[in-house]
Amino acid sequence: MIFKEKIGVQSVRLALSVFAGSMLIGGYAHAQTEAPQRIEITGSNIKRADKEGTSPIQTITAKEIKQSGATTVLELLKQVPSMGTGGYNDTPDQNGFSRGVATASLRGLGSTSTLILLNGRRMAPSAYANPNNGQSTLYDLNAIPLSAIEKIEIFKDGASAIYGSDAVAGVINFITKRDYQGAEVSANISANDDREFGRQNVNGTIGFGDFASQGYNVLFAVDYKKQNATTVQNGSNDIEAKLYSDINYRLNPYSSSISNQAFFYKERTPGALSFFTTGATVINQTNCDPSRLLVGGAQHNIASSSVLFGRTFCNYNADAFTDVQSKGDDINFMSVGNLKINDKLSAFAEFAYSETKRTYRAGARTISGTSPTTNFLVGGLAAPFQAILPIGHPDNPNKDARSAVSYRFENLLTGTDLDNKGARLLAGLRGSVASWDWESAVLWNRSKRNEVAHGFLYLPTLRKLITDNRTLASIAADPTISPDLTNIGTSEITQWDGKASTEFGSLGGGAIGFAAGFELRQEKLAIDPDPINARGDILGLTTTAINSKRNVSSAFVEFRTPFFKNFEMDFAGRYDKYEKIKGNFVPKVGAKWTVTDGLAFRGTYAEAFRAPGLSQTAAGGAQFFLNGTVDPIRCPNGANPVAGAEQVDCSKSVSGVGGANPDLKPEKSKSYSLGMIYSPTSNFDVVLDIYKLRQEGSVVLSSSTFLLEHPANFPADYILRDTNPLNQLKDANGNPIPGTGPLLAVKTPWINQGATETSGADLELKMRNNLGENGKLTSSLRGTYLFSYRRAEVIGDLERNAVGTQGGLNDWATSVGNIPRLRASFSTSWEKGPHTVYGSVRFTDSVSLYRRYDNTTTYATPYCHFGSGQPATATSIQLQPNYNKYFPDCQMASWTTVDLGYNYTGFKDLTLGINVKNIFDSKAPYAAGSNTSTTVQQGYDTSLHNNTGRYFTLSAKYVFR
Repeated sequence: MIFKEKIGVQSVRLALSVFAGSMLIGGYAHAQTEAPQRIEITGSNIKRADKEGTSPIQTITAKEIKQSGATTVLELLKQVPSMGTGGYNDTPDQNGFSRGVATASLRGLGSTSTLILLNGRRMAPSAYANPNNGQSTLYDLNAIPLSAIEKIEIFKDGASAIYGSDAVAGVINFITKRDYQGAEVSANISANDDREFGRQNVNGTIGFGDFASQGYNVLFAVDYKKQNATTVQNGSNDIEAKLYSDINYRLNPYSSSISNQAFFYKERTPGALSFFTTGATVINQTNCDPSRLLVGGAQHNIASSSVLFGRTFCNYNADAFTDVQSKGDDINFMSVGNLKINDKLSAFAEFAYSETKRTYRAGARTISGTSPTTNFLVGGLAAPFQAILPIGHPDNPNKDARSAVSYRFENLLTGTDLDNKGARLLAGLRGSVASWDWESAVLWNRSKRNEVAHGFLYLPTLRKLITDNRTLASIAADPTISPDLTNIGTSEITQWDGKASTEFGSLGGGAIGFAAGFELRQEKLAIDPDPINARGDILGLTTTAINSKRNVSSAFVEFRTPFFKNFEMDFAGRYDKYEKIKGNFVPKVGAKWTVTDGLAFRGTYAEAFRAPGLSQTAAGGAQFFLNGTVDPIRCPNGANPVAGAEQVDCSKSVSGVGGANPDLKPEKSKSYSLGMIYSPTSNFDVVLDIYKLRQEGSVVLSSSTFLLEHPANFPADYILRDTNPLNQLKDANGNPIPGTGPLLAVKTPWINQGATETSGADLELKMRNNLGENGKLTSSLRGTYLFSYRRAEVIGDLERNAVGTQGGLNDWATSVGNIPRLRASFSTSWEKGPHTVYGSVRFTDSVSLYRRYDNTTTYATPYCHFGSGQPATATSIQLQPNYNKYFPDCQMASWTTVDLGYNYTGFKDLTLGINVKNIFDSKAPYAAGSNTSTTVQQGYDTSLHNNTGRYFTLSAKYVFR
């Protein structure tokens, strides 16, 4: 790990040295200046001549998109340093609440705080109800056709005064090509050096009509992407697989002992629902292929106290049914048209269609009789199921006692087929009257999800195992045991908007700019579970049923006041009214002072808000399972159960219900930015922006960990335990202790969270060098350095700085993810004749995994959450004895990757290219998780790193003349 740290620092130093060298080569070769043109910039409705306004905006051009090597929008945005953790990455292990969706998270505040626009207008959120923090509103990046994009503008401070809800952390505006003429087709094929993670893309663009001379222009763009499935075994070469095997049981020959060869556990006392889980009374079948037989031992990371130690059993290889890249097909089509009606009036329209298909494989479903399985119906819980075979059952090996049975239905078709479709239709007019420019449009945008799940168990048939004394084999062979389940969700936005802008009066720096507008929008969300699941007839499968809509009305105004030639200010305000939510007004003010032609300072103050999502206020609510839950009563330190408890109490699957809350208030935020724009020469720019953002009242589910460890803060019925005295812990006299039975379920309703505050600095340096006959060299350095990231789950909690740590470990009372202090990228491109060589160095900082605080409690000595050696008073630890061997510093390592690419345009109308990402094949750093089970699929942070290793992309583009 030390070696990797040195490589990371040296690479960053090398990047800085190269950048400094490029400055010396061409730092004073002034480019010819051009007359300024009035342009539209994200975050304002007033056109301006200067692209650098009062607010910090990062622009990614079509050329930069091409040279990034990215084949998807998600892949591109993950390279942006200001993106933080909290987005979703369209990976197979992504939870079922948002599987198949790719999202962005500016400033690490989650996808709900990052508004996604297409040509300045909203997209419909995906039709999901995700209960995870910061994920209730999901704008799917998979629906955006990369080939149609001219540029991407990332507005990095609060923009609710212009765009309304969700723009707390900023806005990402995807701007399509305009007035494009011609046709081109391109294709690329990608895979890593193991020929895994394969992807194939074909896209075409055609545009005709010259708007200026012919009065019209129409653009058509289509993208088709296909990706191949890569299994866990085949995709493990570019992660720390040996570490996962040694620490986290990953890629170990032992996968799961639950197979179609049953385990039987004898009941201790008749009717006790408590079973012997060790010793000779445990009986298991071994009638499987000999290649699957294992004898449990230390070589499999099986503890000597386990029932599997020294026992021969049939192994079920879950990794063979699990992918790290799923099979998929994506298609995106978009058309943009503009028609000049007369010199003062024109019409425009957009049509877009997208479809994302994914096939998710999964291991076969199991039953376990040692503890009850919670079952769900719409709006609540159904009767639980516990596979306990009565005396005399044909499969029960114990003639004098009931037996709990564990069994896997290996014969059933499993997995999920997902189909996400999106459609967008926009029509509008723009024109001018006197000194006013105006625009108005009607938008309809719809997202539909169709999800078919296979392999889940039908309870009426499964219960016959007990009620009818049917054998496991007959139940498995019953054609009614596993019906296909179809879940359908739709999300829709219908909107009418209008705006107008003008200039009037005169100040020292010119005319006053003014804009005003309105927006009338209806939002709909409908999620319909399969009727079989809705009535509670499927084992252990949660349901979400929502049918809700609301109307939103908004109005905004904006002023640009150039008080002097070198000083201007912007003022904006917006009022939004959501049904059943009090009206909300947010202001924004910005200023820019141009000291000299090459030096300017700017700053902003903005207030922003996010209205609770429809899934958070509508009837229905979210249901879910909390895997790896530690019961603080029955397993206080998270590793060793107390007397009378079981090992499962240290890592348990517990059902949860998150109730809708109609009394939720909008989230509020305030943000500040202070920046400098410095251009000592015409071809060298330095842009530095320091920011601070404070978000209060974030709508989140109550933390289950906080609930369990602080039960006195919540109503008694928020924690449900087994009340059978036989299963409760016993006091010194052998009497049952009330409230100590096995944990069954928790309630974690939506609440307004305390606060999240983050601050840092964004730095961007750009150099354009004219090397004469040696071509042109263009270099840029971008980085985001965090000063602080603080969160209080509950109003009044202490706010600890989580930068450089996994925040939820740094302060045990929070639920913050990994927060690296520095993310940076250096890119350079050299062009000479038909040759273009480009490369980049990307750096992500390390993260500490020490536990230091629990709200008001400061630990006398910080300790590592993982590994061993924690103090006796430690709670809810993840005991992984081998962790210390590899990570004595208790941190996730930094990561540096180097990309290299080459394009050749020497053939007429044809461009050929090759891009190699992570050319030195640097493995994704090991990211310790809280799940120590044998089915861990990811051992790295998917929002910060990737598991593809050295990755090749071959591309070709042909332009039709």
